[in-house]
Amino acid sequence: MRKSDRGIICEAIMNRTAVIRRQISVVLMTVLASALYQSALAQAPTHEALKHFAVKGLSFDYPASIELEDHSTPSGQHLVIQSKDYAQIMVVSRYAQINTAGELAAARHEVVDSFIQTMWQQIHEQDPNVLRTAAQIEVAGAQATGVRLRAVLENQPGNAEIYSLQLGSRLVLLSLIGTDREIAASGPAWLAIRRSLKVEANSEVAAF
Repeated sequence: MRKSDRGIICEAIMNRTAVIRRQISVVLMTVLASALYQSALAQAPTHEALKHFAVKGLSFDYPASIELEDHSTPSGQHLVIQSKDYAQIMVVSRYAQINTAGELAAARHEVVDSFIQTMWQQIHEQDPNVLRTAAQIEVAGAQATGVRLRAVLENQPGNAEIYSLQLGSRLVLLSLIGTDREIAASGPAWLAIRRSLKVEANSEVAAF
């Protein structure tokens, strides 16, 4: 992993550690900014207005009532969707193009594995009994593989779920982090984002 990648991971962890102690809702606000490089079974809201995010080939819909923060860097996009009493949702996509299975495996090792390991360490410090299981979920009509970390922090049970898949020629990582109550409240947002997520096949973005 590049030195800059490790730096962003560390920065993200520090930003989210305070919240994870509160209720595991946001363990790593910026944990992927440097690497940049299920869950929602609740039904989508019937009449809730949606906003549409579309920047540099990456697009998705999300509820207008929830805030979106853009922490992107020249290496890729890092978007945080969250509001009070809701779980934190992150969408991360490097600009680096993936053309072979080997490149996809390398990107997952560099970005996804590092993210999962760092998050597990942070949660394990608070709950040594954290449970890690393999998981998968549908994203953009395809199956995204990942892991689910189950833990109890300050008497609040919750999950940290991390998934990844290739869309177009880019690696995309999605995470959902929160208490059971926050995750339930975020079900419609999580579903809307996963269903609408797209990466344009030929989006012209400089890779760093």
